[in-house]
Amino acid sequence: MSDIRSQARTIWDTIYERVGEDLRAVIRYEPTNSESVMRDDVRSQYEPDGTRAIVDQTIVSQLNDRRQESAFDVGRLNAVVRVFEDAWIVSCPETVARKSGVLVSIDRNGDAASVTDLEWCIRYLEGGFGSVVQ
Repeated sequence: MSDIRSQARTIWDTIYERVGEDLRAVIRYEPTNSESVMRDDVRSQYEPDGTRAIVDQTIVSQLNDRRQESAFDVGRLNAVVRVFEDAWIVSCPETVARKSGVLVSIDRNGDAASVTDLEWCIRYLEGGFGSVVQ
C-alpha cells in the first residue's frame, strides 16, 4: 500500500470514529497523485476521473489562497471550509505553496456531525494528518 493511500485510509478511519456515516469522502493529494476513500453513494456520483478534477481545482484554489495570507494579517492559512447545501468541504493544504494536502467532505445535515466536529477535524488535519487533537 502506498504511503499516500495509507494516509488517506488513516485520515478516514480517524475522522470516521468521530462523525461516523456523516463522513462522505477523504482525498489525500499531491501534485500528480491522489488517493481517495469515499462512501459508496458518494463515489457513485463521480466519474472515475472526477476525483482528479476535484484535486486539480483544489490545487488551483490553493495557489490563489497564497495571496490571502499576505492580504490578511492573521497568520498562516491552515484550511479552507466550503459550505454547501448538503456538505462541508474542508481543504487543508500541507502548506499553501505546496500542491498537496487533504480534502474532507462531511454531511451537513447528517445524524452525527456538528460544527464542533468540523472544528475538531480541522485541528486534526492541522496537526499533520497524524495526531488527533481532542
